[in-house]
Amino acid sequence: METFLTAARDGDLARLEGLLTADVRYVSDGGGVVGAALRPILGRDKVARFSIGVLEKFAAGLPVSVAEVNGSPALLFGEVAVLLVEFENGLVSGISTVVNPEKLEFLRRQLSHS
Repeated sequence: METFLTAARDGDLARLEGLLTADVRYVSDGGGVVGAALRPILGRDKVARFSIGVLEKFAAGLPVSVAEVNGSPALLFGEVAVLLVEFENGLVSGISTVVNPEKLEFLRRQLSHS
């Protein structure tokens, strides 16, 4: 998780691509409330480039923590996004981002009780 985050934040495309399966899939859920990719992003190159762009544009400066969400490893970006990561043979095979504020209410409640 941390290697993925570091490579994406550093804009290290080659390193990031090396962490992804050839058929990796990235989906995001904005719930029609906030901006998110409308269709799945497929393939190592496209997912790597999209991940770098999203972190650069929307997550710069946000606090990030590693957590487990719904039994999967995840990165929490403050209270505004959860990035869930699926692994296959040590490589990232799927990424799901939730940015829908209604679906992130649990995160805000959890953080306020910490």
